[in-house]
Formats: sequence, C-alpha cells, structure tokens
Amino acid sequence: MQKLLIYICLVLLGVRCAQITPLTGGKRDTTPPKALSYSPENVSLNFNSKTIEILFDEYISVKDIANQFIITPQTKETPDIQASGKKLKITFNETLLPNTTYKLAFGNSIVDLNEANVIQNFEYIFSTGTTIDSLKLSGRVLNAIDKKPSAQILIGLYNSSAGDSVIYKEKPLYITKTNEMGNFSFNYLPNSLFKIVGIKDQNKNLLYDGSEEQIAFTKELVKTNDTASSIALTLFKEIPNKSFIKKVFSPEYGKAYIIYNKPQPDIKNVTADGLIKFNQTVFKDTLILYYTNKFDTLETYVSYSSKKTDTLYIKVLSAVNVDKLAKNKSIKYNLQSNVTSYLPFYELPAFELNVPVESKNIADEKIFLIEKTDSVLKKLPFTIIKDNGLIHSFKIQSDFKPETNYTLTIQKGAITGNDARMNDSSNYQFKTTAIDDYAQLKMKLWFPKKENYLVRLLNEKEQLIAERTFEFTLTSTSEKIIEYKNLIPGNYFMTVVEDVNKNGLFDTGDYFLNIQPEIIFINSNPIKLLAGWEIENEWIIK
Repeated sequence: MQKLLIYICLVLLGVRCAQITPLTGGKRDTTPPKALSYSPENVSLNFNSKTIEILFDEYISVKDIANQFIITPQTKETPDIQASGKKLKITFNETLLPNTTYKLAFGNSIVDLNEANVIQNFEYIFSTGTTIDSLKLSGRVLNAIDKKPSAQILIGLYNSSAGDSVIYKEKPLYITKTNEMGNFSFNYLPNSLFKIVGIKDQNKNLLYDGSEEQIAFTKELVKTNDTASSIALTLFKEIPNKSFIKKVFSPEYGKAYIIYNKPQPDIKNVTADGLIKFNQTVFKDTLILYYTNKFDTLETYVSYSSKKTDTLYIKVLSAVNVDKLAKNKSIKYNLQSNVTSYLPFYELPAFELNVPVESKNIADEKIFLIEKTDSVLKKLPFTIIKDNGLIHSFKIQSDFKPETNYTLTIQKGAITGNDARMNDSSNYQFKTTAIDDYAQLKMKLWFPKKENYLVRLLNEKEQLIAERTFEFTLTSTSEKIIEYKNLIPGNYFMTVVEDVNKNGLFDTGDYFLNIQPEIIFINSNPIKLLAGWEIENEWIIK
C-alpha cells in the first residue's frame, strides 16, 4: 500500500512538471521613436545640402506620406523620403530658394517598425540664409451655413502680388490643414503680406477646382506677426459661374423636367407643341413642363432675358405607347395628401396632383366625407377649395372638430381629364388631433442693426418649420415679437439670415467678386416646447 501511494505521488509530480507555461514578451512597447541625431543639424542656418539624414533610437517606417508630409514653402517637386533601418533620409530634387526658412512637417507619418507607435507632428527646420524666420499666422474656419468648425481644410498662403487666378493654377507657398476644431496655424514665416485661402481640397491636388469644392478667403491681405492673432475664415460653396442644363427627362406621360446646375431667375417663357403649363421650383433650378404631346420627342424652346434661347429635345412616349396606356387605363391622376392616420385639428385635408387638371373636372358627387362620433356615422357637407382653370392642388373644407374620427372617400373617376386619365379610388381614415397636443411659442428678438432679415424656425432634425422676413427702417426699433402657433412638442432652433439684397434667400459668396456669403446668426440653445404650454423666449442676435 505504501509503495502504491509513493507511485501515485510520483505520477502526479511528473504531470505537474510536464505542464508548459507560455513565455511572455514583457510589456508592450508604447513609446514612439526618438531622434538621436540630425545631419545637417535641425534648425540649421546656411543650409546647402541635397540630403537630410535623421537617426532614430529604433527601427522606423513611414506611412501615408503623401497625405501627411507638408513642406513649406512648397517646392516644385516633393522631396524623396525613405526609411531604412533606424535612419530617415530626405533627398531634394531641385535647388532651394535663397534666404528662405523651410519647414518639413511629417504629421503622423513616422512610426516604429514593430508596434507602429507614432511620432506626433514631427518637424525639421532649416534656413538657406543666415536667420530662421519666426513669425506666425493662425485662425479658425467655420462653415457659413451652420457655423460649425470645418476640419481638414487646406489653408494656403500665396504671394501678395499674385493674381486672383493663382489658386486655380499654382500650389500655395505655405500650406497647413485645420484640426477637428477648425483651427490652423503657421509658424516660421517671414515678415510679409500674404493672400490667404482655405479650400476643401476634395481631389488633394492643392488647387481650387471651382464650385465643385468649398472655399474660404479674406477680402484683405494678411500680415505675419509674432503674437499669432487669429484670422476668421468662413467656408462656403460658390454658385457656379457657368450655367448649363444637367438633365432633361420625362418620368411619366404628361410631365417633363429640365434640371439646371444653378438657379435660373431670368427665364422668360417656355414653348413646345402640346405644352399646357410650366413652372419653376422654389429654388428656380428646375423647370417642370406639363404637356399633351404624343410624339417621340418634345421639341422645347426656353427663352431668357439675358442669354440666347435653349432648344431641347426631350424624349417622351410615342402616340402608340400613350394609346396603349390609355386603353389599359394606366394613365392616372395620382394624389399626394397631408392626411395620415392623424390630421392636425387646424389643417384641412389637402391633395396635390402629379399633373394639373381643369378645376371643373373634379366631381363633388364622387367625394364623400363621413364623421364618426361614438358609433354614429354622419355624412358631412363639404366644399372643395380650388382655383379656376388648371390646378395642381385642392383642399376639402368642412366643419372638422378636434379629437374626432373621419373617413374621406374619393371615388374612382372623381378626377378626369384628357387621354382617359382619371384617379383610382382612395379612402382616408383619420382622427383630428387635440388642441392641447401642441405648443405655442412667442419669441422676442433683438436684431443687431437696421437691415433686412430672414428668420427661420427649425426642428431638431434641422427641417425648416417656418420662415418670416423683416425689413427695418432707420426709424424702426430693433426688436420684434414673433408668435408661432400649434407646434409639435420638441426642441426647436432659430437662425437669422442677414438678407442684404432683399431677395428672400441666403446668398453664398463669390471669390472673384470678393464677396463673402451673407451672415447667418444661429441660436444654438434649444427651445424646448411642451404639449399644451405657451413658451415665451428671447434672443439677442449677435
């Protein structure tokens, strides 16, 4: 028995000794490489070398050098940058400018080979002259529309004597980029004046490519200094100088679109065979044509007050195909309505048509409105509110009550027109909302000066809820009280546009005309509205 116990102990001891414990490599290296020596030395004077060699304390590599590396002032060719072992070698392929301070900014491109620890914002400075320039410029870029900081914006400094077209043709002398807060800074600058421009450089070519990119600039030249005073830049997208038609198409029989690249406020007239009506969208960048032409092509002429007439050939359905659709009763009046399962108590049921119809062709007798109170159904009289002649929309007016159930039926054929076009039957069951479901808002505003303004109320999804215009005279007070009725509870925000040209729109800037975008004031503090409450608020606009 004693021998057996000894044997078992030996076996257990052997099993324990046979267990393999993995080796550990120690703590993970989190230290970035450190520069041990420079040749020539960093911050050298009278620099005349073709190469720079920097020795680090560990093996290195470079990553994303095309996007991270910036040399200022810009050279015609980017220096060749190679990492080999612990050494970084930079080779210049051209003669450098005399008496000039250069900065090589590597961003976050230099990392150690094993763990990819980054040397943050590594720089090498030298001067081809006898002094190192030490002046500065700094500033911030905000978006013109929402006043939010604009990150990764290319900021370029150009020679003060350069023409305006330089930003299209040449790379900046000095460049940097904005950080997440929209801030930027230059250092090691000479005592000089510069033209400063910010570009949202989409294709990374260091040039401004016109209205496809966003731009920011100052009207005046900027001067370097030793205190780094801040420059404010507003980023915006220009309206294209050249006007052209982007697209023409007919999505359905009877309707065609002409879409432009920019607003067209000077359209005088549109003519085409079978054209019955045309109109422009709110922003005047799209024409909508309504026609009865049954040919393969709608030959259209658009005349303007400031340029020659456009001749367009819009492909439409042929007479054969239109007749087939008519025979199959596939040409319809489609209705879009504000009626869902609920209808605000203060609104009327409203309907928009895909193509216009003669108002006389809406048959009242094929429309029925039923009120349901408890289990009692009551047929209600109603009036169709509509204009005379060709109409795009209509409303149903009746004695609607809050918190009441209704059924509105529009029978098939209630709306008829040419080419056997008619509507399908539609049935709307809805309940009107309660008066206390909504909030009321009274805003008192103090405006900064006697100017013209657009006051906009936005919901938390940044959707426009209401817009009002105000024009101040020299004798009027600078304050206004605005009342908003029946708002859905939630958070709201206000913006004010300084509408200098009184056109009722926010106008962007123009680089060549040296025009900044119109100023937008933003009240970033949310206005919280509760159901059944009337809230009073105020805003000193500045």
